[in-house]
Amino acid sequence: MSHHHAVDEPGASSPASVVADIGGDVGAAVLYVPEGLAGHEIEIRAAGSSWDGTHVGVRERRIGSAPVWAAFFGSLRAGRYELRIRDHDSRSVEVEVHGGGVAETRW
Repeated sequence: MSHHHAVDEPGASSPASVVADIGGDVGAAVLYVPEGLAGHEIEIRAAGSSWDGTHVGVRERRIGSAPVWAAFFGSLRAGRYELRIRDHDSRSVEVEVHGGGVAETRW
């Protein structure tokens, strides 16, 4: 049985609508995804640990005037993480988070 956990797409985020709480050994991560994943939930875990349901929604964001679709995790301890579409046995992607920085990766 397949579950599709997309939610009603909330629309584009407004400028300065996300906050990164970073510094010391805490950083942030952005996962850029195709538009078709808008409204889905992206789950994250420290590499090698169990999936525990920690997730954020994919939202349309703007870089200048260009739209992008992304999941933003604003406060993560430095380390390696895996990300996947929540509640799917889909592939996962990895990202390395460094304290005081924002790591970026693509689906």
